Amino acid sequence: MKQRYIVLYISIFLLSILVLTGVIIPELLEKVTANIKSLFANAFGWYYLILVAVVVISCLYLLMSPVGRIKLGKQDEGPEFSRPTWIAMLFSAGMGIGLVFYGTSEPISHYAISSPTGEIGTDQAIKDALRFTFFHWGIHAWSIYSIVALAIAYFHFRHDHLNLISATLQPLFGDRVTGMTGKAIDTFSVLATVLGVATSLGFGAVQINGASPI
Repeated sequence: MKQRYIVLYISIFLLSILVLTGVIIPELLEKVTANIKSLFANAFGWYYLILVAVVVISCLYLLMSPVGRIKLGKQDEGPEFSRPTWIAMLFSAGMGIGLVFYGTSEPISHYAISSPTGEIGTDQAIKDALRFTFFHWGIHAWSIYSIVALAIAYFHFRHDHLNLISATLQPLFGDRVTGMTGKAIDTFSVLATVLGVATSLGFGAVQINGASPI
């Protein structure tokens, strides 16, 4: 097995097991994933909120400090895309189906079906719905996207590393990012990305199906 394909093969193997589990015993998979979600939400919800706040502050620092003027490329290179094209790619590739289907339905859902902190259909539910929606789709979400993209781009364009999450952790792990430690990090990143995209596409497909005539 070639070293560079290890992440691909392991990711396909683990995802195949997950898909087969969902096909054969969907009730068990739903129960297990729901319990895992509740565990992390209850045990680490506070940490998640603090971490996102730190990411937002970090992005503001990068925006206003001299560090933010570091070019993501060679010193003599210009931008590959125009600003309008870049903004269009951000919204289409960065938000995609989530923005189209959840920009409106999420606040309505929080207000009318499952208010996070108040009773549904109340004035407090309206405030909660908008607050949670702004948190999900506002500067907090964009900051998370930005900090990861900036880290990958910096190590790729300035230091000629591969476009991998493991490459951004080289200052922390050193040469181990080229070994099994790096492979484990990249495999986890692939799984997280695929599952995250699958969730968005799955919800979008359900909504499209619900709005389409049979």
